[in-house]
Amino acid sequence: MTTDQGRGVRGTADTGEQGRRRPRRGRRARPEGPSTREAILAAARESFLTRGYAGTTIRALARTAGVDPALVSYYFGSKGDLFAAAMNLRIRASEEIDAVLAGDLRTAGPRLVRLALTAWDDEEGGVTFRALLRWIATDDGAPEAIQAYATEQIAVPVAQALGRAGAARSEARERATLVGSQVVGLAMARYVLRLEPLASASIDRVVELVAPTLQHYLTGPLTTRSFLAAPPAPAAAGTTPAPPRTHVSMR
Repeated sequence: MTTDQGRGVRGTADTGEQGRRRPRRGRRARPEGPSTREAILAAARESFLTRGYAGTTIRALARTAGVDPALVSYYFGSKGDLFAAAMNLRIRASEEIDAVLAGDLRTAGPRLVRLALTAWDDEEGGVTFRALLRWIATDDGAPEAIQAYATEQIAVPVAQALGRAGAARSEARERATLVGSQVVGLAMARYVLRLEPLASASIDRVVELVAPTLQHYLTGPLTTRSFLAAPPAPAAAGTTPAPPRTHVSMR
C-alpha cells in the first residue's frame, strides 16, 4: 500500500480502506446454501439439454445461475460431477460406491446394482434423468459425457477397491471398465430403449438378473482364473464332491 500526499491509504477499484476486496460490480450475488446449489443445477440441466455436454462450460452456466464459477466447483467438483448431479445419478456417486465395495467384494455385485437402480428409479428426479438419457442417445457430445461419468464416478472407485483387494493395476482397470459398461448399458436399456422385461421389472428382479454378470466382472475369472477365488462350497457330510464336468456332447 502507498500513501498519497497525506490523503491516507490509497486503495484500488477492488479494495476498500482496509485493503479488503470489494465484490466486483456486475455479478449478481447469491447467498451460499441450498438456493445456490439448486440454481446451479437448474442452469446445468438447461445447458446440457440445449447445448450438449461439449457445448456446456462452467463459466457460462455460472453466469446463467448468477454465481461465481468457483462456486460451481465448490459444490460439484468437476464438469463430470456436475453432469452426474444434473442427471440424478447421485452427486458424488463415487463415495457411495466406495461404501458399497467396502465389504466382501465376492458379494458386492447385488449391492452395486441395487445402489444404481435406487438412485435412477427415484420419482423426484426421474423426469430429468430420463430426459438427459434420451439426450445422450442423440447428442454428438454424449460420448464425452458418458466417458466422464463412467470414469470418474464408477470406474475409478471400483478400480481402487479391486486394487485394495489385491488385483494388479491393469486387471483392476480392466474389471472396472467392464463394470462401468454394464452399469451404463443397464441405464440405457431400462430407461431409454425400454427393453422388456427389463424396463418394467422390479428392482429386486433386475438385481437378480443383472447382479451375477456384474459380480463376474468384479471377481470372476476373466480368462482362466480370478485374483480373488470364490470360497469352495462345503460338501455334504459323508459325501465326496463330484468331479467337474468339462463338456457335454449333443448329437
